[in-house]
Amino acid sequence: MAAMKFGFGQALARKEDDSLLRGAGRYVADVMPEATLHAVMLRSPHAHARFSIQDIERVRAMPGVRLVLAGSDVAHLGPLPTPGVLPDVAIKVPPYPILARDIVRHVGDAIAFVVADTLDAAKDAGEAITVDWQPLPHVIGAAAALAPGAAPVWPGRPNNLAFETELGDARATKNAFAQGSRTVEITIVNQRLVTNYLDTRGVIAEYDGERYTLTLGSQGSHIIRDIICGDVLKLPLDKMRVVTPDVGGGFGTKLFPYREY
Repeated sequence: MAAMKFGFGQALARKEDDSLLRGAGRYVADVMPEATLHAVMLRSPHAHARFSIQDIERVRAMPGVRLVLAGSDVAHLGPLPTPGVLPDVAIKVPPYPILARDIVRHVGDAIAFVVADTLDAAKDAGEAITVDWQPLPHVIGAAAALAPGAAPVWPGRPNNLAFETELGDARATKNAFAQGSRTVEITIVNQRLVTNYLDTRGVIAEYDGERYTLTLGSQGSHIIRDIICGDVLKLPLDKMRVVTPDVGGGFGTKLFPYREY
């Protein structure tokens, strides 16, 4: 039987595998311009807490440290938006600053960014930052967050609800159940999904005095440029170029910009 052109289920000749199978791929870690500096992010161990950084000037003076940024240093930057939208649905998206200021709202919330000559020096400086943590009430899980009296994650949102939407015909569905001889009810707890990949959220950032160039593994270079350059840095879009070499896994999560970028 002859193969059908553009037919479903037929074998496809992949063009990108040869170099990858031979170890000749080019990922973010393979891009290392001369005199590249290294950076780490200091993150919160608490789900919800008020915090203050005590001795940032001492850390800035540590050997090999080039830069230490806290929330007040990037307050002029725009927050990271949420690109995901639903048609005709108003989503209450809280501001998500590049670095948290005063309060963290999830484990791993970023509070400081350290740049140093080497990765070890950056890690040492990050670990040397003294943070005064004052834990606040928190919730774990969507059901607990929506329960009456749950601690609010964001101010002004006492029910922790970002949006609510419906799909289908509610009346017809109710009538169908009413006419059934037997109804069965089940509660399904969906599993958490964590997309793990070998090629993590690394980025090489360069500036030539005129334009920024970001090299990162992405699933959508244009949206990353538009958000980071236009929304966060508030610059004309022609001031940034985003380059994506080979991508070591994404599963949807590399479509979006992140604080590291």
